[in-house]
Amino acid sequence: MQSPRSLTSNWKVLPLTIADQQQHIEQSEQMLTAVFSGDAPTLYWSIAEPAGLVLGYSQKHEILNPAPLVALQIPIYHRRAGGTAVLVGAHLLSLDVALPADHPLVLPDIVESYRWLGEAWVAALAQLDIQTRTVTVQEAREQRALLKQSETRERESLLRHACYGSLSPYEVVVGQSKVVGLDMIRRRAGSLLQAGILLHWETKELVQLLGHTPEEQALLREGLRERAVGIDTLAGRVVTAEKVIGAFEEVVFH
Repeated sequence: MQSPRSLTSNWKVLPLTIADQQQHIEQSEQMLTAVFSGDAPTLYWSIAEPAGLVLGYSQKHEILNPAPLVALQIPIYHRRAGGTAVLVGAHLLSLDVALPADHPLVLPDIVESYRWLGEAWVAALAQLDIQTRTVTVQEAREQRALLKQSETRERESLLRHACYGSLSPYEVVVGQSKVVGLDMIRRRAGSLLQAGILLHWETKELVQLLGHTPEEQALLREGLRERAVGIDTLAGRVVTAEKVIGAFEEVVFH
């Protein structure tokens, strides 16, 4: 596969947009709907305001604990990609990458189509003195295999209700803790790759929303702290969205 840097000279970049998550979802859909063969790919940076919870395409509201859902008054959204629940807000920087179907970065192998984006994030974070790596296909398979083992099935099934509770190939981690999550929508006209980078990782609301019993909340509290980490923790300082965007675009475009 060619280096992304050699393929990105004509890309369109939309400025960072801070808005309601539904606006971001609609913008993503518009980007994918409007892409045609030969078009320049597009990057779209976003942060949700107010905070909200985004469920995966196939997730139902029944996975949520109704009492804290009412108490927190947090808006619920559904994204059109797969995956599982993500808490969006000032702590999470999102990136959408719309690619026409004939672009060289759109590979027949869907899993391998994530590789360039994960590797670009590793290089970008290195510019911020944060050392990370991508998840191997084998690692992701081994973690998924825990769902079939009686002693780990309950814990893994619960953690997988949250996007940052499990690993997929080419996502970005430190150790086994996720820093950048990835998903994709693929249609005949093109692909929409989506990345979410944790500027800060806070699990309290996710634990309340996804845990229906004290036992489930205890499992989530422990597991989610292990499974993800914010770049502020890794860097020992606040890292702004603008710094992250600058580092990523430096890697990809220069």
